[in-house]
This record gives sequence, C-alpha cells and structure tokens, in this order.
Amino acid sequence: MATGQQPCIYTQRLILRRVRPTDVPALLPISFFEGRRAETLAEAQAMRRRIYAEEVATGRGLHWALALRATGQVLGSAGFYRGFADGRGEIGYVLLPAFQGHGYATEAAVAMTTFGFNRLGLREVFAQTDPDNAASVAVLHRAGFAEDAEAQRADARLFRWMPPHGVPQRH
Repeated sequence: MATGQQPCIYTQRLILRRVRPTDVPALLPISFFEGRRAETLAEAQAMRRRIYAEEVATGRGLHWALALRATGQVLGSAGFYRGFADGRGEIGYVLLPAFQGHGYATEAAVAMTTFGFNRLGLREVFAQTDPDNAASVAVLHRAGFAEDAEAQRADARLFRWMPPHGVPQRH
C-alpha cells in the first residue's frame, strides 16, 4: 500500500473510513492523540489534521472513523498506531459510550487485523489496554488475540494476534 493512502474497510455493520472534519464534533468526547485528550473542538480538529499529516501521509499509521453502514452515524474511531516496525502493527479503538457493548469494537478489531495481514503484509498485530479495562480485554479475546504474559507492564496489558499459517481466516 502506498504511503498516505487511507482505504475504506466494510464489515457487516460498519464502514471504517477516513475521519472527516464534520465527524470531529461527534468524536470530541473520545478524541485523543499522543496520550492527550482534546479539550475543545479546535484541539480535536488540530489532532485530526496532525494524525493525517504526520501519521497517515507518512505511512506510520492509519486512522478510521467507525460509522454504521445502515445510517452513516459515526460511533467511534480506530486505527494502526506508532508505525509498522519489523512487520508489526498496533491497533487501537475507542467508541462513544452509547455504542459500547454491542460488538462494534470486536468487529472493527477483526477487520483491522485482517486488513493488517492481508493488505499491509504484517506478520503480527498487537494491542495494549489499561489493566483495569475489562471491556477492552474482552474485545481483544473475542477478536482472537492472546495475552502476552511475558510482555506485561504495570500500566498496560499486551495482546498479540499471530496467524499460525499466514493470514487469519475470519471475516
């Protein structure tokens, strides 16, 4: 995939697509970049611009809005973060509270993981979550990730998905 491309991914219920400026007001409550939460709409818009200029355009990351296929309503965001060193990619996701608990994060995690193996040629996809975030831990387990007990930190639990024979066979 060429640097700077941001393809859409379609799942049964979701479209993973580029975050548009018009999406930012809805995503403001869950807008984070480099560990910092946006406090204002202007900060969230600036974060979106930086993500696409510094991460997506340079090939160091991908960032999608999660939208419902049926209505187009934006319910969260997700992506690959912090580069693709050694054929590895880190996924992350965040949903607006009204959309949590409906399987959307799991659906997005599976779609991104499959995309990472099939389109990006990754050999491993991983994710980190807060040790106390039971919902995210459950998402990762349902998406086929296994916890890496040897790589744990006090502030994060690490999960990996490595296909035994090539790419994951799930949709």
